[in-house]
Amino acid sequence: MSHPAHPPYGAPPLPGAQHLPEVAHLVAPGEQLRGIVDTDLCDLVRTPPRRYRKDPSGRAAETAFGCLFVFVNLAEYLADLVEDCTWGLVRSLRRLFRGRGLTGGWQSQAGRFVIAVRSADRDYDNDDVLLLFTDRRILLVGSGDNTPGRTFDDHRAKRVLGELPHAQLVRVEPRHTWVSLRADLHFADGSRAALDIGENDLAALVALGPR
Repeated sequence: MSHPAHPPYGAPPLPGAQHLPEVAHLVAPGEQLRGIVDTDLCDLVRTPPRRYRKDPSGRAAETAFGCLFVFVNLAEYLADLVEDCTWGLVRSLRRLFRGRGLTGGWQSQAGRFVIAVRSADRDYDNDDVLLLFTDRRILLVGSGDNTPGRTFDDHRAKRVLGELPHAQLVRVEPRHTWVSLRADLHFADGSRAALDIGENDLAALVALGPR
């Protein structure tokens, strides 16, 4: 990584420098890190439907357990249905005042961004992510239990969940109000994903984002 661990005297501090010990190893050799933004998905963004999730257990496990998987999948489907009928209703009412948390659908650039962030946990319920802005790309970095071979002791270690070409992110729209810390990411295909982000990280996101 080409940036110094400590900026030279008089240089502006690297945004999000406090996260460097956890994530510096994820930046490729020769790649320049410009800053790190700590953010969450907005609570208006729902959990991705199961058909858009990657199953780490694979089809082999499904074949091995046969009927048991049928009952498990049925239980999970019913759980999704209950969520849609309860929290989904509450979320729909809140959208009337705050707008949608995700537009463009799950196969859009914003949808794939959300799926990548959610995928840190097996239940696809993760919402926190570090955005590593480099001179080449934007890395989505998080921690969770959805990593094959990871033990209980190190399941919170940071890993790359996905990445964005700079060209995909076209605008950062701050939408902070007295009741919300929302900001929207606008993508090149017209889709949008909402974040929940503090003032300092929002300032860094705007500075590091598209010009």
